[in-house]
Amino acid sequence: MNLFKTYPNLSRLLLFVVLILIALFLPDFLPLPRGTQEVFPFIGLILVVLANWILYKTEKKNLDELGFNFKGINLKYLPFGLILGIAAVLVGYNLKSFLTGDKIIFHQNINYLDILKNLYWILPTAAVQEFICRSYGYKKLISIYNLRIANLVAVVVFVSMHNIFNIGVFGAIFYAISIVIGHFVFANALLKSGTIFFAIGIHWGSNIANNQLFTEEKLSTSILFLEKVIQEEPTGFNPLGILLYIITLNIGFILLWIFLNRFRK
Repeated sequence: MNLFKTYPNLSRLLLFVVLILIALFLPDFLPLPRGTQEVFPFIGLILVVLANWILYKTEKKNLDELGFNFKGINLKYLPFGLILGIAAVLVGYNLKSFLTGDKIIFHQNINYLDILKNLYWILPTAAVQEFICRSYGYKKLISIYNLRIANLVAVVVFVSMHNIFNIGVFGAIFYAISIVIGHFVFANALLKSGTIFFAIGIHWGSNIANNQLFTEEKLSTSILFLEKVIQEEPTGFNPLGILLYIITLNIGFILLWIFLNRFRK
């Protein structure tokens, strides 16, 4: 407790890091019945929420600071964010296919039960990342330093949580740029609405849309999938073409970021 008095900000940030690490690794050591996490994938989420709650309690506050409660004014942002996240991915998906010449096919036999299952599974993953990257630690950095420093730290952490280096150097750069754009969308959603539910909803929607709804290959959950055209291998490095491709791929989120900048609760 003396540390909290002598170094109140630093000690709390360090405690936040420690509690988050414990929350991430503890589920593997809990004596849970076999298959528990396969049926109920929210244990990690509960632990990271608890970590945030503990830190706010040290300041005599609670999770209302993140707009995380069951009030309708905050809960409505979860489905609203889900819709916006899906829409943002759909815009980029259509423009990218136009740029590459791929034909978009509407799936006639969608397995809606599989979609519901994936919605269930993807929600805690998106929420855990939000409670790590854009929660107590993020807002604490804003209050101690400024928004730029908080965004820099959050971006580094957020990128490190994704496996970007298994697709080559250029692939890693492109993927990292998309992740950075995603951070600013999710962060703006939190700051503009006052509730982390909005950031979770958009993150949830983007993940389900990218991985399950609008895909390159035909999946049971695909609403749209692609019939790829045969393309010639590029003859050289084309930075302008690469930049255009990145912008096109993320145009939905860029537009969403602009919308959120003008957003008023």
